[in-house]
Amino acid sequence: MAGALEPLTHVRVEFYVREGRELSYIRQCEIVRSYLGRNLSVEGVCAFTYFAEIAQEFVQEDQPSEVHFRLLLAVLAAGEALGVNLALVRYYELWALKLAGFLPNYDYCSNCGSCVKESELYARVDTGDVRCARCARGSGIFLRAESAANLQRACASPPQIFAAQPLPERSERDLERLTQALLELHLEKQLKSYPVLKQVFGMRGR
Repeated sequence: MAGALEPLTHVRVEFYVREGRELSYIRQCEIVRSYLGRNLSVEGVCAFTYFAEIAQEFVQEDQPSEVHFRLLLAVLAAGEALGVNLALVRYYELWALKLAGFLPNYDYCSNCGSCVKESELYARVDTGDVRCARCARGSGIFLRAESAANLQRACASPPQIFAAQPLPERSERDLERLTQALLELHLEKQLKSYPVLKQVFGMRGR
């Protein structure tokens, strides 16, 4: 069954657990789909590995998460169908944070209540607040109006729709600063696979 237990392989497993034992006995393992199949690019391997590391961090052992499992399968399928781009990377980060309860509501300014869904905004990662440009006074992670709109679009779209339209470079950078700050805040570390992904996508020095 070694071939069926490769990373990034969706499998159906039949296993037996004896009471009082930590280890399980695998009786049968059937491959449903392998996402490290033919024609996968280096970018795809790095992105899929990064997704798997995020999932491992957010989903605790012996506490299955069906919603995160469905998210991961949907994003892997989108990457397989369309090819992996940075829009898909940002999408998965945002939704992983959202499902874990770590993505604040960035719809309205926490100070004056004005709508910032498609306006310039400043996100305060440490407090979870969001400020409009007038209230922020330059404090927080700045998102341009197009970046705020793409954030809303990511939260309202399936991955194949969102990733089919590459993000403008400035908008992608804004969202990267936000997602990486939120991930590091809640995981208290930078994920090991992300620097490699940045190199492969030519994001060094950004």
